[in-house]
Amino acid sequence: MKKKKKINSLEILWFATALLCFFAAIHQTYREGFSKSYILFIFTVMAVIMYLLRRYLRINKKSDEPNG
Repeated sequence: MKKKKKINSLEILWFATALLCFFAAIHQTYREGFSKSYILFIFTVMAVIMYLLRRYLRINKKSDEPNG
């Protein structure tokens, strides 16, 4: 049970990181331009990929477990 919460919390952490990076990137772009903020967009994409990977692995692990 504890491991399941850890997996879910990592998924939530990656999603929150993606949101924070995205809003920071938008803010930075507005203030200083894209040339100074593109790295935050890269971090956003990386965090979204990690979130989707964790979600995919969680769903696959859940479907592999025997029902009972």
